[in-house]
Parts: sequence; structure tokens; C-alpha cells
Amino acid sequence: MLPGEQMQSRSGIRRRAARLLGVAALALVAAGCLGPTNRLTVIDAVRLPETSDPSVVRVGDTYYVYGSNNHLRAPVFVTKDLSRPYSLSQKNASTYEAMPAKPPWAASNVQLWAPTVGQFAGRWVMFFAADRINPPQPHNAQCIGRAWANSPTGPFVAEASPFTCGLGGVGGALDPQLYSDPWGRHWLLAAFGNTESPIHVIQLDAAANAAGPPRAILGRRHAWEYHFIEQPAMVWDPAANNYILTYSAGKWWESSYSTGIARCLDVIGPCFSDPAGAWIASSNGRTAPGGLSFFQDADGAQRAIFSTFPAGGETTNGNRSASIYYMKFGPAPALTVVK
Repeated sequence: MLPGEQMQSRSGIRRRAARLLGVAALALVAAGCLGPTNRLTVIDAVRLPETSDPSVVRVGDTYYVYGSNNHLRAPVFVTKDLSRPYSLSQKNASTYEAMPAKPPWAASNVQLWAPTVGQFAGRWVMFFAADRINPPQPHNAQCIGRAWANSPTGPFVAEASPFTCGLGGVGGALDPQLYSDPWGRHWLLAAFGNTESPIHVIQLDAAANAAGPPRAILGRRHAWEYHFIEQPAMVWDPAANNYILTYSAGKWWESSYSTGIARCLDVIGPCFSDPAGAWIASSNGRTAPGGLSFFQDADGAQRAIFSTFPAGGETTNGNRSASIYYMKFGPAPALTVVK
């Protein structure tokens, strides 16, 4: 056995052992119990105004916060400090246009939402969602696109055609989220329309190309998950030796929109959502919590970021702001305020 083969074999043994450790916990989940979770009952004051569907990339001690279009097509806020609130003028002073030119296939000149950014083969890739021109299903016009840049601030240049438009290229695809698991595998989570199980995952190779077909990992199972589930994000839970999957449920412009939580044995499932209700619901004058994603800070701590409306200010045209929390694992997943 070559040294590399021995290392790969040991890695495989460790991976299988970790999965086996999670089987007992997931047996309870499969029986209808997610296990203990600490719900976020009070949403703290927001940190970043006019920030929707946020995702964060850290390079050294610098953070790049991406979000859906506002006055810019692909805004990216650059800072070294995410532990304090910013005014809109302060945030705008350090926000840049990451995609100056419209994607060739996009129907709108300004629309772009849920961007997620990562580094592949020495370049930066952005996956994002937008409506396409002349969709075969007008009510499912969304596609996920891909763009490339030499810097996390761009300029990102979109490819001529979408990366995916859903199952069969018809039903629509939205809310991409990049994820790299502890074993170095790369994934793209997404929501697919026109299907009973919207949350899908696609494995990516080292060049950010699809390394396999989309796999459905979660569908709507509970009454509180009305309308649609979308905006998936995933993080490894070292305490439970399995994965936590979060997602948004409902209509994003309504106060009853919320964030759910599930556990997964592997990135490709099986995944089991919590029948007891949302993990994050409207509270403390903030509504429609959604678009949650995870990132690690410069100290190695796991953080989560998501957006909310001010109560009574729900709209389809901006007005969402982002909050940031620490992610705590075992014995029960919880979010705690960043001080």
C-alpha cells in the first residue's frame, strides 16, 4: 500500500466511524424527533442595513459580505470588524459593485439574489440566482448562474448560460449556497422549483463543475413550512457527528416567513426536519428571518448571518437588514449574540 493510499484508507475509516456515531442520534430523528434544539426567541439588533440573503467569505482578517441586489447589482461589503453595527452610510462607504455587467441570460438588468462565493483553482467563483429570458414555465423563471473573478471583490463576469435551471432545465433553481465539508468535498446547495422536495445538493469538482446529478435531500413535511422551502445552508456539527441543515419556509416578503432546522447523516442525506416548528421565527420587532448562511471568523468560531424586516415594514423592495450570531453545537444547536 502506498503512503497516499494508506492515508486515504485511514481517512475513509474515520469518515465511516463519524457516520456510525451519528446513526444513533439520527435513529431518534427518524422516529420523529430532531433532538434538542434551542430556538432563537429574541432577534437582536441588526448589524448591516439593506442586506438581504447574506453570505460571508473571510480572507485572513478581512470579511466580504455578499447580498442580493439593492442599489447595486451584486453588492459586497468589505470590513475587518463584524462585531459591531453599521449605519447605512457607513456600510455603503465600504460596499462595492462585484458584478458591473449584467449576466447575458438574465431577464433583468439589475436583479441578482443570494450570491455565494468561494475559491476554486486559484480563482473566485460566484453562484447567484436571477430570472431568465423566455422561461418555459413563467412562474418558475429562476436559474442559478456562475461568474468568475480574480478577486473576491470582482469584477465577476457571468457565463453566457445558466449553471442550472432546475430539474430537466425547466422547473427553476434559486438560492445557491456553497459548502465544503470536513473531508474536503465541495457542494452547491440550492432550491429547485416544481418538485416535492425543493432542497437539492450538487457535488462540485475542483473546478466548480458539477461532479454528479442534483440530489433531493429535503421536502416540505410540516404545516408550518407553508408555500415553499428554500435558501438552504449546511454546517458540520462536531458534537453530534452529523450535519445541520437550515432553510427558509414560506413567502419571504411575509412576516410569517421563518427559518427551519434539520439534521442530515451526510450532505446527500438522509435529512430530518423539526416538526415542532421554526428554529427562528419573528420576534422583538423583527420579522421574516431567512437567508441564513454560515461562516468562520478569524478566531475559528462558527458564525451565522441572516436577514429580517422591521415589523410592519415587509416589502418586496429592500428594507431587510442582517444580524450575526455565534453558532453553538451540542448538546443542542443554538445561536448566541455576538458581543
